[in-house]
Amino acid sequence: MAGDDTGYYMRPGHVIAAAIALSVVDIIAVALRFWARKIQRQPPKTDDWLMIPATLVTVGIGISDVYAVSQKALAYRIEIPPGFTGSTSELVTPQLALKARIEWAYLLMFPIALACMKTSFLFFYARVFAIQKHGVLNKLLMGFIILIVLWAVAFFFSILFECGYDFRKIWSSEEEFMMQCSYTLSIVLSLCITDFIIDIFIFVIPIPLVLRLKLSTSRKLSVCLMFLLGGVTVAVSILRFIMMVGSFLGNFDVSDDAILSVTGCMYWGMVECGVGVFAACLPTIQFLFRKFIWEPAAISTKSMFYTRSSRSSDFQKDSIYVDRTFNVAYDKVNDASSRAVSPGYLSSAASGGYLNRPYNVWDYRVGAAI
Repeated sequence: MAGDDTGYYMRPGHVIAAAIALSVVDIIAVALRFWARKIQRQPPKTDDWLMIPATLVTVGIGISDVYAVSQKALAYRIEIPPGFTGSTSELVTPQLALKARIEWAYLLMFPIALACMKTSFLFFYARVFAIQKHGVLNKLLMGFIILIVLWAVAFFFSILFECGYDFRKIWSSEEEFMMQCSYTLSIVLSLCITDFIIDIFIFVIPIPLVLRLKLSTSRKLSVCLMFLLGGVTVAVSILRFIMMVGSFLGNFDVSDDAILSVTGCMYWGMVECGVGVFAACLPTIQFLFRKFIWEPAAISTKSMFYTRSSRSSDFQKDSIYVDRTFNVAYDKVNDASSRAVSPGYLSSAASGGYLNRPYNVWDYRVGAAI
């Protein structure tokens, strides 16, 4: 088992917890995204549908992490057979073979998950900001989307055939793998560098577009911060890049154990995918938080203060009454209709020809001062 001197991201419990937690959060986030579209009465579009394969692949990475840990192919040190005195790079054991297979599968799934997330972001930008279908912004976004698709396809097949058609070399000894599959290092480094550059462009694009909108300054800042939450994946990609380079070159190796080094890279790769899916869904599902959590809470808070204020005001008004005395003069008219249409009886009351009687009027209605 990984010792206490290793980083938390190379320990079995943390690897399993991250894989399960991020997978569950992503599934919930995508489900909420489609529910939000239903409530908004908007049909799901390309940016929404792309979240399904992105989530499935991310969950697949999480499952492979959990399975590898259960078989001690991740988050555990290399088990050296009794009597072996050579270098661990020469070993070929079931543990190392499974580690190599899991790592290879991870490198195949990783660009697919990233491409789905990145293109989902760009399609969302096109939905929100590119009003004109044939405008310059829409063309730039579509061109960027095509570039990312080609990027993912290129890296997928490069990793798939990193050792040519002899796939057995992939899970041979580390020494033989590095000799027979000499382009693997260049492929992995290129993947890390280009992933980082693309992330920067994706999360910077919406900032000037948001600042051009006719919104208050505070509202613009909140929207920009929401988009920049995805910038966490940029930081994660940098960390993963450093670990990957150190793992291959040995200049900055996170561990002297090959399995633990791969564990660190795969852990942060899972974090990048998991956070990326959630960040891609956040601009859509924030509608649900606002509708079902924030607005009801604000209304209930206002209602509570209003009720207290009303009760205090009502208590004071209950002690207020008006006692008004006035004279009503009755005119002797033959029928009620003539009295209703002619107010002459009021003027005749001044001559004293009719009976004047005082009447007291008391109003008990709460909240009314007459």
